[in-house]
Amino acid sequence: MTQIKRVLVIYTGGTFGMLKNEKGVLVPQKNIEKVIRRLPQLHDEEYYRAHLANSEKKEYLALPDGKDTELKILYKIYEYEELKDSSDFTLDDWIKQARDIKKYYHDYDGFVVLHGTDTTAYGASVLSFMLETVGKTVVLTGAQVPIFQPRSDGNNNFLCALLIAATQLIPEVTVFFGAKLFRGTRVKKVSNTRIYAFDTPNYPPILEARTTLDVDPKMLIHPPGSVPDECRIHDRLSRKVYTLKVNPTITAEVIRSVFQGMEGVVLETYGNGNIPIKRKEIYQEIERAVKNNVLVVNVTQCINGTVQGKAIYETGLLLVECGVVPAFDMTAEAAWAKLCYVLSKTELSYQQKVELMKTNIRGELYNPNHVVVNGK
Repeated sequence: MTQIKRVLVIYTGGTFGMLKNEKGVLVPQKNIEKVIRRLPQLHDEEYYRAHLANSEKKEYLALPDGKDTELKILYKIYEYEELKDSSDFTLDDWIKQARDIKKYYHDYDGFVVLHGTDTTAYGASVLSFMLETVGKTVVLTGAQVPIFQPRSDGNNNFLCALLIAATQLIPEVTVFFGAKLFRGTRVKKVSNTRIYAFDTPNYPPILEARTTLDVDPKMLIHPPGSVPDECRIHDRLSRKVYTLKVNPTITAEVIRSVFQGMEGVVLETYGNGNIPIKRKEIYQEIERAVKNNVLVVNVTQCINGTVQGKAIYETGLLLVECGVVPAFDMTAEAAWAKLCYVLSKTELSYQQKVELMKTNIRGELYNPNHVVVNGK
């Protein structure tokens, strides 16, 4: 008897399911399931009529059989009442997604989130931190070209995401796009026109879709079988986190206005973590914020690179000396998401939060001074 795997697909909106409205702009469309049922690459209608149509499983779709697996993969699309362009997403949207994964966790073997590409890097990162324990595969995916169009990349992205969620045991949040599976805390959108829209600049992909879908176990945070089959979430997040990019016209007034009322700030600096040092008023505003227990994290503006705990240039030394936390090789998106998570840990002291920001807990960074740990 063929073994069946079930996947829950959470459809949140995004380009994947968009059509042009009367103004000629793309907006999310409802009832995406009707469209997918007509696509033979994504739905086996013959199997559905023979095995599902007249059963309690009639709400499922079925992937066609293929060489990737001998399993039969069924999936159900849970379409949100309000579909959004991901540019409209707030923390509440990702909290809802995390809660839904927990709610339906024991009913499915894996999860796919259809997500808009603009904030996928933020969503994948914040979901990674919120899902403190997850023993099943969670894959975010989407499209650069809507599924309604003949040249859509959504078909293959969605198909591979479903196969990975059903057949691969990767107990973490991931992103599949183009032909690669990325760690959720490492991913970054690098193009708004190319089909290969995402990359992980400081870390290799977990999987590359070739003629097979194979994962190297050494690429995973958790060795196979080491994570309990349970879902534990932390869905309280700080709303007082912002990202500020250093540029030549930055002023002390800008820094003061951004930092006011914030609990944490991601500071995107030049190169190896540098700021202007001859304009002391800039440094003094940052120093004042740190003394008031604003947790400031130093992230490089470069696509690829790192900000170490030991400054290389004089222009970075001042930040280290006043207590700004180096991000090492974290992306700005991961640093932002981690701050939202860490700052909500009210049981921790300020210094403990600083140490947690410098500690790898979801595969988000490499700190040569710390060992990799499975933190909370």
